[in-house]
Amino acid sequence: MFKGAIHASLTSALLLFGAVPTSTNFTLKDYDFGSGGGSSSSTNYRLDGSTGTQTGKGDQTSTNYRVKGGELATQNANVPPAPSWTNPSSEYSRLKLVINTGGNPSDVKFQVAISTDAFVTITNYVQTDNTIGNTNDATTYQTYASWGSATGVWIVGLSPGVTYTVKVRALQGAFSGSAFGPTIAAATISPTLTFSVGTSLTSTPPYAITFASLPAGVVTTGNATANIGLTTNALAGGLVYVMSSGGLTSARAATTIPSATADLSVAATGYGAIVATATQSSGGPFTSMAPFNNTLNNVGGLTTALQPILTSQAAITGGTSTINLKAKASSTTPSSTDYTDTLIFVAAMRY
Repeated sequence: MFKGAIHASLTSALLLFGAVPTSTNFTLKDYDFGSGGGSSSSTNYRLDGSTGTQTGKGDQTSTNYRVKGGELATQNANVPPAPSWTNPSSEYSRLKLVINTGGNPSDVKFQVAISTDAFVTITNYVQTDNTIGNTNDATTYQTYASWGSATGVWIVGLSPGVTYTVKVRALQGAFSGSAFGPTIAAATISPTLTFSVGTSLTSTPPYAITFASLPAGVVTTGNATANIGLTTNALAGGLVYVMSSGGLTSARAATTIPSATADLSVAATGYGAIVATATQSSGGPFTSMAPFNNTLNNVGGLTTALQPILTSQAAITGGTSTINLKAKASSTTPSSTDYTDTLIFVAAMRY
């Protein structure tokens, strides 16, 4: 039962009695428009009404009046504006999302829908591990803090060279979800790798590093450095490998100066490489690897198998390195002008 009273200057009263709605299939035990009541009065009137309700949009106002719009049963969360959705690092498998709360309070949760065709036929949702899936339930709603707050989160597992469109909606409580906000699009790029090999004498082939002479017992450094360049957007970086043809070999003398990891200052003979410098413009870092990361005359041995000589643990731009070759002949090494080795450098990235 509900009862309302209107008191006017004529001192009249109106009592209304209502039966609980029923049918053969259900009985609605209780119903109202909110929790509690409120009143407004003046010298000539008193108006009792329900509270706990919210007026809808579309208020009409002028100098003399204000008319509210229709009544809403619950307090809906604000529709979130478009989020920040970017590819700040030119990446191929992830994009950066920063939620715009739209003025919603801290207890509001947000869901992100994502599509590869601007929601024409495809709609998926960002999952709690920031991947894309088709699960669309309460678990995909997360707080602003879980979405990384102002820093945002990376949405991962995306395909290269694809445009992704996203939109966000909000939920406060159990039954107060907003509509989806406006959409925004961003694109991943294709994987990239720029790898170069040259010498300090030339950047065009053929590349030659020579030892003017190999006097017995003297450590001799090649007349040029091997120069390596690397730029890649591979998120996990990668490696640069080196492989030798088997040491400094002379066909005429039928002799090879073997390559080995050693200090040529004390070794009787030998041949190897040292990374002299490794740097980058950004990302990386680009660093040398053992046994090629020594100094002075401590060379790393070169073998006929691929060996890692340089590494980057992340995407890198403008990675550069210089590599010195050093050799030492012994007193028993036959003299010849055709001691030669061929070095092969290979780059392998972790995409």
